[in-house]
Order: sequence, then structure tokens, then C-alpha cells
Amino acid sequence: MRTRLRGLGVGVLAALIASAGAAVPAYAATVPSTFPADSNGPVYLVDALDNNQYAANSQLDWDTPAGVNLSSTSGTVTRLPYVTDAATSTPFLSAVGAERTPASWKAFGDAVNLNGKGVLLPNVTPSSLLNGSPAGVVSAGGTYSLGVAYLSGPSTVVAAYYTTINVDAGTGTWAFATPAAPVVITDVATTTTLAADKSSVELGGSVTLTATVAASGKTPAGNVEFYKGTSKLATRALSSGTVSYAVTPGTTGTQTYSAKFVENTVGTDKFLASTSSDLSVDVTTPPPPVVPNAPSEGALNSDSSNGATATYDATTHKVTLNVDAANNSKSVNVFAYSTPTFLGTQTVADSKVVADVSGLASGSHKVAIVDPATYEVIAWASFDKTDAAISPSISKTINAEAAAVAPSDGEFSLTNLSGNTVSLSNPAIVDGKSVVSGTLGSFKVTDLRQVSKPGWKLQTSVTDFAKGTDTIAASALGIKPKSVGQAGSGATAPTLGDEQISGSASYPWDFATLAAGAYSGASTYDADLTFTAPSGKPAGTYTSTLTLTLISK
Repeated sequence: MRTRLRGLGVGVLAALIASAGAAVPAYAATVPSTFPADSNGPVYLVDALDNNQYAANSQLDWDTPAGVNLSSTSGTVTRLPYVTDAATSTPFLSAVGAERTPASWKAFGDAVNLNGKGVLLPNVTPSSLLNGSPAGVVSAGGTYSLGVAYLSGPSTVVAAYYTTINVDAGTGTWAFATPAAPVVITDVATTTTLAADKSSVELGGSVTLTATVAASGKTPAGNVEFYKGTSKLATRALSSGTVSYAVTPGTTGTQTYSAKFVENTVGTDKFLASTSSDLSVDVTTPPPPVVPNAPSEGALNSDSSNGATATYDATTHKVTLNVDAANNSKSVNVFAYSTPTFLGTQTVADSKVVADVSGLASGSHKVAIVDPATYEVIAWASFDKTDAAISPSISKTINAEAAAVAPSDGEFSLTNLSGNTVSLSNPAIVDGKSVVSGTLGSFKVTDLRQVSKPGWKLQTSVTDFAKGTDTIAASALGIKPKSVGQAGSGATAPTLGDEQISGSASYPWDFATLAAGAYSGASTYDADLTFTAPSGKPAGTYTSTLTLTLISK
């Protein structure tokens, strides 16, 4: 037995109904507020006489004289899209939820051969649907689905294009739902320029890079990525079209920077990506510090101490030299002895200078202030350092940045990962019946719609098995769904459908579903298949078609 696998990704497009149509009947029906999400595409009701679309709030008679046709686009007359394996199309009227179950239709018309094309302007005037019980719909009134079904066999629907209608009980006056207006996204070209607050900087210094993103007549919004060569440094959000980022070069030489605006959609504007020209910054080696000349320790005598005193603080590792107030505001060089050690240049304030001597060994030392121009000792004093030398060190806070990327709706698709034909074998006799089994073959559902999160269902239909003129009902095929893999950060695993038991299976059936409010990432599936041939059927290979349809909720 061979079972063919077909996978379909379903997307729902939308547009407003454009022109006015029929006169309002004496009785009115409530206009449905929502177009059905499970329709395989939008449908627009067209006046059969002039091909003008009926206005969204039209009230139509059950036997509208002008007739009612369907078009797949707003504003023009086009065929409904063709679907693989569809052989015929049939107009139908059904209860909500029964669109793909022909046996449950309230009324339907005659089938039309498709011959590999979508149907053009099918007539769905309710009074023309003579099969079934259309009079019961008029009498009861209520909410129904009206449209066209594509079938691959007598009872297997592979696609359904329909709208929701409300029927006034007794009169048959009806109104229909209108597809939502599509969001028309316009591409907006951008340009990105990059500037720096300096063209040259010493190693250890910082440079501020400023990116400006412009578009004709609009102010782009979104993220800018800063790069050094091909390495991304950071991502920053635009504010009024500009954003800055400070970098501290770690090596000398010419450093090359650039900025890239990341494509971003805001409302109906899709701001396209753009990249700046390269910007070069020269990083130079800073000159070595110049250590001033120090007087010899012999210059530190009673004549040059000038009454100064010194104290050491073991907590701060600093020495304070107290000097005459006449030295206030003087710029002086500070040295420690016995080995002359330059401690820096300071300005005397409050009759003292305070210097860090953490690098000195423990023991007795001297601290002096010296005139930078004449190298004469202005004042000095002795102090005892009670703790050992401390090795120089620095501390830095490390900020590791993760790029902030706003979520967006991504791919929604169904992908066949195995062949199109499945052969069931491993024959066995169970309760006097021939039973064969196998696996369906892997396939993948991808749902990256992280913003809208509408949910989905994976509908499975199976045609009756046939070998020449001999047939076996589709219910003979049992399916046990199984998950092979689930991937995606923040994604929710879908729910598998209940196993369909060979001999009592019912189709169409949902292989898996995902509730609204979540997205599923990448979900890989397979299924165990079991086929039970009824007693008395001739031996041989029976063939059926299994179709998987991914439907957004």
C-alpha cells in the first residue's frame, strides 16, 4: 500500500469589500463581525450581473435576483487559488465548523471539474444550492458558513473558501462577514552615517562614535549595531534618529569602525537596513612620564625642614606633611626618601599636602616638598610607616552587554522532510484480518510568529483506499502521532492529537494544535501508521492520499 503525503502552508490575506451592491430587503440580518480564520483564503461577494462587489454591510435576499459569486481578491475579479490534489469544487452552506465535512452540509450545489485551475466566480446564491435542506436554514435562521469547497474525492475536502453569514429566520435575508483590511507595508530606504568626536586618541583614552540614520520625510526608529572591523561591539537604540557609543581602543594603530542600522518595521513603514562608510581613528602611544629631578637626601637638613611635621595613616596608606601657611597655593613636587621617590605634583592647601606612600616598605622615611623650578627643598619631615609595601593594582567593572532585539513575527510554514510516498508492510493476520504498518516520515512545522501568536492546527485528511474498482474506507488507516524534536527559545510545544485507531478512524482530524497566545518554534513530527484490511477484500496494493494542512487560527 502506498500513501502519498502532501504538505500545505496556509496564510490568510485580507482586504475591504469595495463597492455598494443590492438594495436593502424589508427584513434585516445582523452583520457578522469577524471573517472566519479557518477559510483557506479571503473571499469577496460579487454581483453576478456586473461583477461589482457587494458592500460590507449589504442585506441580501435568499434568492437575490442578481446572484452572488465569489472572488479571491478585492477590487478585481480573480479565481480562487488552486490547491494540489483538488479535483472538483462544490458550493456549500454549512453549520460553522462543518465546512470540511460534506455529509454535514445544510445545502450544496453541483460539483464542477477544476482541471488543475482554481474556480472562477462560483455561484453561491443560497437559493441555487438545491441539494440538502436549504428550506430548513431559511426557517431556522442563525449563523452559517457559505462558500466553495475543493474536493479530491467524493467526501475529502482539501480546501474550503468561505465566509460567515447570519440568516434572518423566516425571511432568509442574510448578511456576511468581510475580510479585514490588509496592512500595506511600505519600504523606506535609509542612510546611515558615522562620526567620531576625535580622529586621534592616545591609548587608554575613549572615542565617542555617533550614528545618524536618515530617511526621506521620516524619522527611522530601531537599533544600530556598532562594529570594529567585522566584530560587533554593541547594539544601541535610536533616539530621534541618532545614537552614540563610547569605545576605548585597546591597541595602537589605525582602528576602523562602522555602524549598521537593523531593518525595522514601525506601523506601515519598513525601514530598510543600511550601513555607514568605514570611519578610521588613529590610536597613538602616550609619551612616557617625565620624572622631575630630586634633591639629594643631604639637602634635607635642619635648615630646610622649616618646622614641618608628618603623620602616617595606616588605613589610607597616606602621609600628611604639615607646612607653614605661607606655602598655601604653591605648586610643589613631592618626594619620599631615603631613595628619592617622586610622589607627584600637588598644590599646597590648608597648610598641607597628602601623598600616597603605599608602595614604600615599612620603616622610617622622610617626605619633602620641592620647588619645581629651582629644585630647592621647601619643607620636609620624618615619619614611620608601620605596614609593608602594597603592590599597585587597579579594579574595573565589566559590563557584558546582550543585544536588545525586539521580537517580531517570523516564518510560518510546513516542510516535508521525507519522501512523498510511504509503503506499509510488515504484514500480519490479526483476528482474521490483514494488518500492515509503517511510519509516515518526518515533517516540520515552523511557527516563529512571536508577536501575534495566533496559534494553529495541523489538519489531516485521508482519502478512501482504492485498487482498481475495489475500495476500502479511509477509517482503515490508524495514525499515532509522535514528536521527534522541539526547538526554539521561549517556544511552547504543541499538543498532539489523540491516536486514530485503525478500523474506526475518523477524518479530517487534527494531528497537532497550538493554542493562541504562544508560538511553537520548530516542531518535528512523525507518526506510526497501521492499516487493517476488512475481511473478504481482494489481495493487492491499495492506494490513498493523506494531506496535511497547516491552518492559522
